[in-house]
Amino acid sequence: MNQALISAQVERIAPLTDRVIKLILSPSHYIDYQAGQYLQIFSINDYLSYSIANAPLGSHKYELHIRHVQQDFCNRTLFAEIKKQGAVNIRLPFGDCHLNKLKAKSPILFIAGGTGFAPIKAMIEQLLATGDARPFELYWSARSQSDLYMDEKVKQWQAHVDHFRYFPLLSNTNIKDKIANYIVQQHPHDLDKYEIVIGGPFDMVYDIRDALVVQGIPTHHMYSDAFSFEAKKE
Repeated sequence: MNQALISAQVERIAPLTDRVIKLILSPSHYIDYQAGQYLQIFSINDYLSYSIANAPLGSHKYELHIRHVQQDFCNRTLFAEIKKQGAVNIRLPFGDCHLNKLKAKSPILFIAGGTGFAPIKAMIEQLLATGDARPFELYWSARSQSDLYMDEKVKQWQAHVDHFRYFPLLSNTNIKDKIANYIVQQHPHDLDKYEIVIGGPFDMVYDIRDALVVQGIPTHHMYSDAFSFEAKKE
C-alpha cells in the first residue's frame, strides 16, 4: 500500500457507551473512500485499523467507533496520545468490502457484531442517501441492550424506509449459531438471493460464515474484510 500519512485533528470525542467511543477526525487533506472501507492510525510504531462509520457524503470528516476497555493496550495508548496531542496521523482508504463489490440489484443482508456496526452504518447511509431501492436488512448482535449503541437511529431508519428491516439480537453464548439459525428462519427459501455483509470481531465473522455455510449458503455470497486477513494468515 502506498497511501501517504496525513494529519487529522480530533474534532470530537463522545462516549457511545461506557466501552465505545466515537471519534470525529478532521483531516488536513481530505481523501475520498467507499462506504464500508477503513483507515489506519499510526500509533506506538504501528498502524491500527478502524472502520469508517460515516458514508462519504460531503462532510470531509471521518467518524470512528472505537472500543475503549482497560485490557486493550493499543486503544488505551491511542487515547493517551490523543489526549496529549489532539491529533493523529492517518492513511486511507483500505478494504474491499464495500457496496461497489456487491451485485447491484441483489438484496443485502448485513450482520454486525458490536462495533462491527461501524462500516455497515456507513453502507446503509450510502444506500439511503442515493435512494437505492434494493431491499436490505440488518442483524445486529450484542451482549446487552446498551451495546446496541445506535439502536434508536436504526429504528428511525426502519420507520421511514419500507424496504429495510432491522433485527437486534442479544445473546451471551453461541451467538454464531443463534444468528445463523435466526436468519434462516427469516429466509427459509430465498437466502441464496442475498448478498451477505458481515462486520465484527474476526473470530465472530469466521464463525458466522462457517455456520451459514453449514446452512447451505455459498461463500461467494458473503463479504467481509476479515476474509482478506484470514487469507494472509494462511
